[in-house]
Amino acid sequence: MAPIKDKDIIYKKILYMRKEHPRPQFYRKNWLNLNGKWTCEFSKNIKGFSNTKINKNKFSSNINVPFCPESKLSGIGHTDFIQEMYYQRTFTVPKGWKNKKILLHFGGVDYQSSIFVNKRKVGSNTGGSTPFSVDITSSVSLHKTNDLKLYVIDKRCQGSLGPTPWYFGDGTFDNEKLIKKWILNKKRTQPRGKQSPHQHSWGCFYTRTTGIWQTVWLEAVDKIYIKNVNIHSDIKTSHFIFDPLYSSKTQGTLKVDIVFKNKNISSSTHSTTNKNFRIKIKNPKLWSIGKPNLYDFTFTLLNKEKNIHDVVKSYGGMRSIEIKKNKIYLNNKPLYQRLVLDQGFYPKGIWTAPADKDLKKDILLSMKAGFNGARLHEKVFEDRFHYWADKLGYITWAEFPNWGLNENAKGSEISFMKEWPRIVKYLKNHPSIITWTPFNETNTVECNPQHKSLMRKAYAITKKIDPTRPVNETSGYQHQKTDIWTVHHYEPVPEKLKAALNPKKGVYRNFPHFETSYKNEPYIIDEYGGVWWLPIKLRKKIKSWGHGDKVRPKRIQEVYERMEKLTEVVLKTKHIQGFCYTQLTDIEQETNGVYLYDRKNKFNVNKLRKIFRDISLKIKKDYIQ
Repeated sequence: MAPIKDKDIIYKKILYMRKEHPRPQFYRKNWLNLNGKWTCEFSKNIKGFSNTKINKNKFSSNINVPFCPESKLSGIGHTDFIQEMYYQRTFTVPKGWKNKKILLHFGGVDYQSSIFVNKRKVGSNTGGSTPFSVDITSSVSLHKTNDLKLYVIDKRCQGSLGPTPWYFGDGTFDNEKLIKKWILNKKRTQPRGKQSPHQHSWGCFYTRTTGIWQTVWLEAVDKIYIKNVNIHSDIKTSHFIFDPLYSSKTQGTLKVDIVFKNKNISSSTHSTTNKNFRIKIKNPKLWSIGKPNLYDFTFTLLNKEKNIHDVVKSYGGMRSIEIKKNKIYLNNKPLYQRLVLDQGFYPKGIWTAPADKDLKKDILLSMKAGFNGARLHEKVFEDRFHYWADKLGYITWAEFPNWGLNENAKGSEISFMKEWPRIVKYLKNHPSIITWTPFNETNTVECNPQHKSLMRKAYAITKKIDPTRPVNETSGYQHQKTDIWTVHHYEPVPEKLKAALNPKKGVYRNFPHFETSYKNEPYIIDEYGGVWWLPIKLRKKIKSWGHGDKVRPKRIQEVYERMEKLTEVVLKTKHIQGFCYTQLTDIEQETNGVYLYDRKNKFNVNKLRKIFRDISLKIKKDYIQ
């Protein structure tokens, strides 16, 4: 396919782009991609649902799905507030899908959506980051063109800031009273992550995402089918453990074929009445950093007569992640984590990668710069990103985009619980994910009983769904119940950072007066650095900032020196078990990335690798790196 140019993405000419299967860990051959050209209409205000619009044949504008209307790749690029949208397209059911159930899948729709097929409502969803599915079988015509429409509401601008305060990058703003008022706003019950609550991007907030922002696809299944298979491993006994979930009770068998590097190593059948079962692997090859050994699975569901109901292809890795005393262990060896903060924004796609190769590229860029993983910050990354992390041997922390929620507001817990448990269930089979982070930097102005209760509930529900991974219930602050103690510190002067991280008593904590006590959990500084730098030729174009903005380096050599000395401080602080540097790329006005926003080199990559990898290998030589 020829590369896409900006001039090709216009209202009258929209090119098909994202054609890859969106969920490689749960693949069926009978699927139909619905990305590409749709029609749409949108409004700055919520006018209310209109039957008239649902009865329309099509809408006035074209849009390239799955790119949001604020992005260039959508063909629209409307960056003012959008609170209401209508989407439309047609589709034809493939001939081979007769007598099948037809499932309609959405990778992500921001925020509240109602779905209509042939003018009949078939489902709805609340949650901008949650994949969801709708059974549309009864509303679909097999021999005619079918009409698909979405009505979407996005109230993200409620409780917005009004005039834009400027963020200085050191935790202060030019209008502190306005910021405090906004933080405490009880209307803030819709999570948005790093999407700006204002019309324009500012500080560490960026262009918004409205409506469809992930792949839309159809899938054909039998009346009885595999809904999901939970997969995890026990390296002590060399077993994979499988916990299948079926669409309904069935008296049959599930055949499991396991392949490693194109060689069949196991084939077995198991009764569908079994809740879970184990399969032993001879001489197992473990999944680890830079050694991404993966096993391919084929699940075949058969009825009593041995007729096939369903076939699903998947994969998994055999590895363990656990805590012993104050250290994290990967495959029974202490792990030192060299993470980078990755926010997953793209100049032309915003929250959506332009192409699958861009997801892979970001991981390779990170590894090239010396990092062994990433904290996936304030965004639920798409399944394809985790696929590439699995394939490349790259560890990640998966996070919920909680910013936008006032944790003390009544509706916040409801909003959170609608999404986070579903996200954990959806992503938990990826071996590359080693930590769950439900919240980030929770309320620093107010910490009432509801806030504390929500943090504990977030920990408990995550642990219940997935007891195999550590939970960092709120990155940085304010900890109430956690497996990992994380702190954030953007002190730009190395000597001052050293003093802060090595107090005379105990350990540094961001808000000890709000938090529970430190109980010798593994201690990780999961935000630091963020050194501002922008090439001289770009400084007139961008009003930029970075953490430590008030102590800006004047020369690029000063940037290298600061990065190195700050990182050495972290590495030489004995109780610290890992770090996360801010951040992988520049994003709009935030210019503290180790790469430019367009992923071009900003620094000498060899020097970056020396700072973030080579020094660590020398100082932390007894750890997995």
